[in-house]
Amino acid sequence: MADQPKCKCNRWVISLQAAFERDDFEKLFRKAVQSITEEEFQRIPEFRHREDALACLFGRLLLRHSAQKFSGEPWETIKFERTERGKPFLAVPADTKFGLNVSHQGDYVAFASSCSSKVGVDVMRLDTERNNKSADEYINSMAKSASPEELRMMRSQPTEAMKMTMFYRYWCLKEAILKATGVGIMKDLNSLDFRVNLQDRYRPGAFVTTTTVLEDGRLQDQWIFEETFVDGKHSAAVCKEKKLPRECVFRQDPEAKIFFSKITFDVLLENAEIINPMPNNAIDVFEDFMKKPRKTF
Repeated sequence: MADQPKCKCNRWVISLQAAFERDDFEKLFRKAVQSITEEEFQRIPEFRHREDALACLFGRLLLRHSAQKFSGEPWETIKFERTERGKPFLAVPADTKFGLNVSHQGDYVAFASSCSSKVGVDVMRLDTERNNKSADEYINSMAKSASPEELRMMRSQPTEAMKMTMFYRYWCLKEAILKATGVGIMKDLNSLDFRVNLQDRYRPGAFVTTTTVLEDGRLQDQWIFEETFVDGKHSAAVCKEKKLPRECVFRQDPEAKIFFSKITFDVLLENAEIINPMPNNAIDVFEDFMKKPRKTF
C-alpha cells in the first residue's frame, strides 16, 4: 500500500544574527555557498551588506531544503526556475502540488509552505519610525499604497508605535498576497483593500485568521491570511488558498495553528550536497563576504 500523502504546511524562520554568532559559521557558510547552483549563487556577492547577502543565501537554502524534505528528490537534482514575473517555482521534481515561499526583513528570513501551490509570506521588522519621519508623516508618504479604509485605520491608532504597527500589518498582508498570486509588484497597491477585525488582539502570541481582502471593491474569498509574530519586533503574514487537499492539517482542522519555528544554519544543511564546488573550498568567497560592511540598525 502506497504511503498516504502528508501535510506540507510549515512555517520557519532563521535568524541572521544567531548564524553570525556561531563558532562554526565559516565552515557552514563555505559548505552552503557550494550547496546551491552557480546560477543561484550569482546574486549573493552583488549585495553590499553582509546581512542581505546571507539572507539571500538562506532564502535559496530554505527553498532547496524544503523541496528535498517534501519530495525526497536528491539534493543535486532539485531545480528551481522563475516565472515571467520572477517568482521561483520548483521545476524538478515536476508536477509537485505544494507551494513554497520565502521573505526577508530585519533579522529573519521567513519560509512558508502549503499543500496547494499558491502561498506567500512576508516578514517585517516593527520599527517605530522610518527615515526620521513621524508615523503620520511616514503614512502620508506611503498613502498611495493604501486604500481609504486602511489609511483611516492607520491614522486613527492612538500612539506612534501603534500607527506604525498597523502600517506594517497592512504592508505584510499586501506583500503576502502578491507573492501568493505571483504578481510580485503591483502598480496600484491601493486597489487591495484589507479589512481587519479590531476585536482580534494583534500582538506577539496572536494567530489571526479573520482578515479579508477586497480587490477593486470585490471580496477575494479564495484566500486565507495568517497573521502572527516571529518575536516582539517582527510581524509576519502568510497568504494561502482556502481550497486545500484532504491531507492538509488546515483542511482537517480549520482552527489549526502553525506558528513560526526557528531553524538553525546546521539544520538547513543537514541533507545538503556540494553541487557547485568552488576553488580553495570557498575560502576566497568567505573572505570577500566578510569584507562587506554590516548594517547599522
